Amino acid sequence: MSENRNLVSVITPAYNALPCIERCVESVAHQSFGPGPTEMIVVDDGSTDGTSAVLDRLAAEHPTLLRVIHQENSGSPSGPRNLGLDLASGRYVFFLDADDYLAPEALQRLTTAAEVNESDVVLGRMASRGRRVPRSMFRANQADADLFTSRVYWALSAQKLFRKELLDRLQLRFDTGLRIGEDQPFTALAYLRARRISVVADYDCYYLVRRPDGRHLTATGSTEPVLDALHRVCELLRTELPPGQQRDALLERHFAVELRDVFRFLGRETDPAVQQHEFARVQRLLARHEHDSFWHRLAPVQRLRCHLARHGHLGELLSHTLSADAHMPFSVHISRGRALAQYPPRGEPGELTGRGEREGRREHEEHREHREHGEHGEHGTDGPAACFDVTDRLALNHHVSHFSCTGTRLRLTGRARLEQAGPADRQTAEVFLQHRHEPWRRHARTRLAGEFFEADLDLLGGPGGDGGPPADGCWDLYLSLTVNGLVRTVRLGSRRDQDAGRCPFTYLADDGEGGIRTVRLYATAYGNLTLRLEHVPAARLSAELRLDVEAPVWCGPVLRLHGTTNLITPPTGSVLVQLASRSGAADFPLVIEDDGRFSVELPLDVLSSGRWAAALRIAAANWQHTRPLRQPVLPGGGARWRRSLVPRYAKPVAGDPLTLRVDRVRPARGLRRRLAQPTALPAGPSGHRAEGAGPSGQEAA
Repeated sequence: MSENRNLVSVITPAYNALPCIERCVESVAHQSFGPGPTEMIVVDDGSTDGTSAVLDRLAAEHPTLLRVIHQENSGSPSGPRNLGLDLASGRYVFFLDADDYLAPEALQRLTTAAEVNESDVVLGRMASRGRRVPRSMFRANQADADLFTSRVYWALSAQKLFRKELLDRLQLRFDTGLRIGEDQPFTALAYLRARRISVVADYDCYYLVRRPDGRHLTATGSTEPVLDALHRVCELLRTELPPGQQRDALLERHFAVELRDVFRFLGRETDPAVQQHEFARVQRLLARHEHDSFWHRLAPVQRLRCHLARHGHLGELLSHTLSADAHMPFSVHISRGRALAQYPPRGEPGELTGRGEREGRREHEEHREHREHGEHGEHGTDGPAACFDVTDRLALNHHVSHFSCTGTRLRLTGRARLEQAGPADRQTAEVFLQHRHEPWRRHARTRLAGEFFEADLDLLGGPGGDGGPPADGCWDLYLSLTVNGLVRTVRLGSRRDQDAGRCPFTYLADDGEGGIRTVRLYATAYGNLTLRLEHVPAARLSAELRLDVEAPVWCGPVLRLHGTTNLITPPTGSVLVQLASRSGAADFPLVIEDDGRFSVELPLDVLSSGRWAAALRIAAANWQHTRPLRQPVLPGGGARWRRSLVPRYAKPVAGDPLTLRVDRVRPARGLRRRLAQPTALPAGPSGHRAEGAGPSGQEAA
């Protein structure tokens, strides 16, 4: 350990790095395991904006951490990084750009992963501060990431932790002949020769910052440096790997990303001679990889660019250099479950000439053979015309305009169509629920008219359904569209109108077996719709129950109650309103509509005299529940009627719960009550009542 006294060496090239450089250095100085195991080497590459003075001040403030080297400008980060590597004494090396900064626990987490997993390279999750960051390789921690099947290779920047012994053994340094992209061959070779690659995905380790002036060391505006770096890394892969699936997996990344950038810069070249020269270099690159087997995995528009470049059609290529990857300037024909895209578009959408059909069929067969045997060759035509199998590239465009879950029915309306596809002879749609953990589906009745669909699904099964009620658990909502035998299936809900429906919400419903369970419709983290069906303890059911009683209505001796509840379509006869007194109880059925509106009629003329308290009573197979009804505002003073010629009345009693007094009218009792009330006295001569005066006006003795 004498020669590797530090655990990690942080290497930073700096050129005109104000105002970011101070935050960069301080982020290293305040790492969670302290400055002892860390050294930071900053190579000032001929800065002219005051960066040099700031670095000297920071070095004086952190003498045991920071070492600053000043040199003439070299034109790229390669030279400064190489110098830092030569001076580094750490067991590990981390490359940190001067614009960016580290999270407090970054180095501790990265070095721990390297020590525990015996890794030679460790990737830490990156976070954005105004710049685009890679994400696909950071979905989960990985102790031993496979280079050829994971997404690790799609992160080729140098901002990673490297074991110093690996770099020294390979004599690995950055190519100073590359103005940009110098980190790609460096990182690619480290990946290929590493004993193990690990990923720390549960913590934002590295913050990628957009400079206030929008300029970065690697910014470029011309084709040549981008193409230089692409040539270099492709040459490395050809040297390191034999032809086959592994090499194809890595080459795909460069022909999908860097070559796309080459085409974009080529379209911006203003000098025709430079443009023609770089175009010839692109053609030579494509020719060297003509027999590789990654072509079918590229986006269709990128395959078209390569096809046009291979056949020398520069003018036509330039019209497609700025298109998005999802763009397909083709006629797409769907037949027998596959999609063929023809260029240039001919005739009506979806129409193919005989030559294009034959070529597309040949490519489809070779694509199938590649999947079966690992071999595939991209075949061009004698001209710019091309036909590609794009079966795996057609996306299902979908949108939900309305959804509702009322009673035991789930209803949706929306639109669905295959992007780029022309008119279809046979087209059907299906909406279904898929259990998240079991191979169970519930199919909705789905009607398709053009690109508009309607779906109605009964959660209790029933005629035309899937049998009995669905099991408890999470049921995800899907849409499947079949066009001329080609099937596309997507989750539903992430694309919907803002006011399409209420979500999330929970209600209680019939479980189809005499019981009651919760039904919750909610949106996942990605916005898709999911139903959760769940039998829960009675205490939770009681807590979930909502019942709001509105102002009742007197109809003679009948009191009608109305309101809303989230107890929808319970088992028949299981929900009642009970009126109870000392002498007994009477039950009256509660009628609940699919939208949660309820009503109940209480015929008070059948009750005996007494005080009657109202309560909601539930008697389901899995839930016995009684809940007093809250006192609503009752109109008027009550109701009167006659039974057997005897006048009777009902009126509310103040307080909670809702309580009614029912009795016969007693005239004598009423008279005594009126007589017992104080009587108003006549006024005296002065206008005041005589205090203490009796009925005759005389003073009491």
